Amino acid sequence: MRRNIYDRLWQQRLRDEQRLEEERLLKEAQEAPPPPPERYHTNELSFVRPQGFKDKTFHVFTLTDIGPSPLSVVIGRSAIEANADLETVAQKLLDELSKSLSHLDWIEPLHPVKIAGIDARQVEFKWRQQGNPIHQLQLIFLHKDEQLNPVLMQITVSSSSALGMNHEERNAFFSVIETLELRFGNALSPDGTASL
Repeated sequence: MRRNIYDRLWQQRLRDEQRLEEERLLKEAQEAPPPPPERYHTNELSFVRPQGFKDKTFHVFTLTDIGPSPLSVVIGRSAIEANADLETVAQKLLDELSKSLSHLDWIEPLHPVKIAGIDARQVEFKWRQQGNPIHQLQLIFLHKDEQLNPVLMQITVSSSSALGMNHEERNAFFSVIETLELRFGNALSPDGTASL
């Protein structure tokens, strides 16, 4: 039995729709983020972190073993809301600093920078801790942990020099920043969306 032109057009339309659906599914599969790694990694070990366990890790790097260090670098991470954006989080952090640090003096206001190819914010300030001057430079950016939860990353360099942070200290800090590589490739853009 010979089909009419409408039957042939209808069959062609069905084939085209099926092909487009297959292409859409393939594209979605290719663009989907990889599954998060099963294991949580520290420098020396790894383990499976149970759901709900909060990571409040701080990495502290100093020049001395005992007592206050003339220069230190602290890398901290804080859980944030899934839809948080960098500018809002950074402003909130500055408000908290203003309230909690005595004799706070802003050296350089919050401004945009790039860290490991992603948007970040930088601020520089000094304050007094038990009467001693502390000069800090802080970098802030959004990232995700191994369970793909959004986190705020803060990298802070602190100098206790009475004259403020000198060029050698600043250069040592930025040598760390220049070599920084993000794991998982799952940083968040300033508006809080994943940037793969």
